[in-house]
Amino acid sequence: MKKLQVLLTVVISAILLVGCGGADGEESSGGQSGDDNKIVIKAQTLGSEVTRVDNLVEAAKVLNEELKEEGEDIQVEVEPMYYDGSNEDYAKQFMLAHQANKEPDIYATGHEHIGWLADGGYILPLDELKDSEVYSDIIYPNLWDSVTYKGQIWAAIQDIESRPVFYNKDALKELGWSEDEINSLPERVKNGEFTLEDMTQLAEEAVEKGVTEYGIIHRPVEGPDFHYMAYNFGGTIYDAEENKIVLDKEATEKQLSYFAEIADKGLIPDNLTQMEWSNIHRTVVNGKTLFYYGGIWNIFNWGEDDYHEEVGKVDGEWVREHFGMMLVPAAEKGGKPVTLSHPYVYVVSSQTEHPEIVKRLLELVAAPELQLKHAIDTFHYPITKDVAEMDEFKEAPSLAETVYMLEYTTFLPNHEDFTTYSQAIYGAIQAVELGKKTVEEALADMETQLKNDLGDELIVKE
Repeated sequence: MKKLQVLLTVVISAILLVGCGGADGEESSGGQSGDDNKIVIKAQTLGSEVTRVDNLVEAAKVLNEELKEEGEDIQVEVEPMYYDGSNEDYAKQFMLAHQANKEPDIYATGHEHIGWLADGGYILPLDELKDSEVYSDIIYPNLWDSVTYKGQIWAAIQDIESRPVFYNKDALKELGWSEDEINSLPERVKNGEFTLEDMTQLAEEAVEKGVTEYGIIHRPVEGPDFHYMAYNFGGTIYDAEENKIVLDKEATEKQLSYFAEIADKGLIPDNLTQMEWSNIHRTVVNGKTLFYYGGIWNIFNWGEDDYHEEVGKVDGEWVREHFGMMLVPAAEKGGKPVTLSHPYVYVVSSQTEHPEIVKRLLELVAAPELQLKHAIDTFHYPITKDVAEMDEFKEAPSLAETVYMLEYTTFLPNHEDFTTYSQAIYGAIQAVELGKKTVEEALADMETQLKNDLGDELIVKE
């Protein structure tokens, strides 16, 4: 990330700033319109889950009523900004915009970016939010860990999710499983009775008998999902006390061996790490795999496009009928299963001219009705317990029955160089799956690469 920041400083151009500012070129951070009584707060998000910023528009309406009651002669307008591109480009755009004072006041992003955003002076600390009454009922106490860096809180938590393993109920029925066996699988996983090895063997059976074309599908690109396997094999990837990335060689070797095994046994597509996301979704939805390492929000994705060959777009009820969801099974019998959560968060630009207004918006956007709308519309979990107890949430397909997974969740580290580690492990996984390297070769090359790239920021655990 440090190298990226240096490069970005060199390549800033006016062209790249067009999409970051207002239509008339006004500064976006702390921007104020021609009306001296109106404050414009710009808020940006990535992707199709637009409620992340649209909810801020609704929160501003409440804030304006409060300001009126307080006798303040100002009104707040939230201008939503939507970015359609890769995570990497989204981060680059924010850095470029910040250097030109064109960035949004509120930037919605994955929590793992907090490290470089804080170290680079891009964002403000928000320690007071932890003591705010609205955030006192947080759904999972350790959730604050995801936005803590060097002892400070740097973001407001916007939502949370889990990454379950989807299993195909229709395929299990064809393999002779009873309804009770199918429905009890998540509990058996939770109790450590059904392990990762059991999952692999069952996937083999499905492929060998021709029930499904593939046994297991995982994400095709670098990302958070791969890291829970290090935790599953008893390892770690971060030392918070030292604030350094950890290469846990024993756990990483087991992690790479697992991916090599499912490739060698023909349980995954030969070109899995070269597939498009749309093909992944079609493969899963059309029942071509028994297991899929996915995310709870994929139910939202599957309702956005005509992935199913006959049904087209599928809804939550359809998914619930044909798929079950379980934690990632423990690597050892009797062990604790795992998942990973990737909270989306709101960070605040260090250059905003209205930090107090922005902080009030971040409290108001956590209102139960706004949380509930986002959770149900996009298949995420709310951040506070009161929303999780609402009838509307409990009636939402697949959400209420999987929220227990947060008790087993892990997070990515907020280290500024974590992307370097993430890309390295993905490259190693891709190499062993494609048969280009042995596990030993991939691990050795990964260690060399990380030592060169991270230097003293890396701890190698033998």
